[in-house]
Amino acid sequence: MRFTVPDHVHYRDLHDEIVLLDSRSDAYLGLNPSAAIVWSTLAGGHSTGQAADALVERFGISATVAERDVATLITDLERRGLLMRASE
Repeated sequence: MRFTVPDHVHYRDLHDEIVLLDSRSDAYLGLNPSAAIVWSTLAGGHSTGQAADALVERFGISATVAERDVATLITDLERRGLLMRASE
């Protein structure tokens, strides 16, 4: 599955973290290093599987844990309107 970043969401990479700005509400959200990897992968047009693989490679966690973490983050970002499912 792939995702897109809505036009109202702006983001910046700050060292190993990412800061998101929702311009509709002027709300900021900081992403820690693992969430930043997922965001960067998905915002770059890559799949959820590739995001999980990136976590496994970077942090040495199991694929099961990585897939769960990616799914949890996506659920939160979608709920906040910061990430949208791409039409296939």
